[in-house]
Amino acid sequence: AGNLRWNAGVFSAENQNDILFVADNQAGYGYFKNFGKTRRRGLELGLSGELGKLNLGAQYTWLDATYQSAETVNGSSNSSNDAARAGNPGLDGTIGIRPGDHIPLIPRQILKLFAHYSVSPSFTLNGTVVAVSGSLARGNENNGHQPDGKYYLGPGRSAGYAIFNLGGNYRVTRQLQLLAQVNNVFDRQYSTAAQLGATGFDANGNFAARPLGGSGADGYPLRQSTFYAPGAPRQIWVGLRYVFD
Repeated sequence: AGNLRWNAGVFSAENQNDILFVADNQAGYGYFKNFGKTRRRGLELGLSGELGKLNLGAQYTWLDATYQSAETVNGSSNSSNDAARAGNPGLDGTIGIRPGDHIPLIPRQILKLFAHYSVSPSFTLNGTVVAVSGSLARGNENNGHQPDGKYYLGPGRSAGYAIFNLGGNYRVTRQLQLLAQVNNVFDRQYSTAAQLGATGFDANGNFAARPLGGSGADGYPLRQSTFYAPGAPRQIWVGLRYVFD
């Protein structure tokens, strides 16, 4: 009605023989694997409108991505692997995925807000907010990792975050524009993903080849940790745009 616009949608999709990436027993390595069945379902809501010179909007997504078939994958860095349950933590092991377990690296909620203000016919300002909920780490496909502070470190997931961006546009002539943009205005430190893997370093950055001692036919136990993919820091750029007729 009038200047108000909205959209809403629901979806549900099941994939047969889905191809997903899983971690190997070396951090940073892995392979693609077929999974019998996966499902992604959710909803999307949007709302936008104009208040004089101000244009506002919001977009929200809720996504539930789950395995729908039983699977077995490497879980050497997962505290719930079969070796750890048998009393041998820190060694190679596997984990069992059950139907309904959530797929790693896929956040369940995403919220995007934007505002666009026309200071004058030639000068506009804009701002956006992107908020993303946390997601499970690769290696935590069974959603069962629990750190014990000795053999297994880190929560096995990345935390949620929110990023603020600001920009401006000044039209010098019909063809020439001046642009400026600041992304991650508050220089927020955040991570976009996580993965479980072995580490030879302690909290002080000291390396130890056999941090947990021990020996046996199965090898030496290793300290397992949660590794993070850092998000982009504050970025500032300016530019010119010229449109040829």
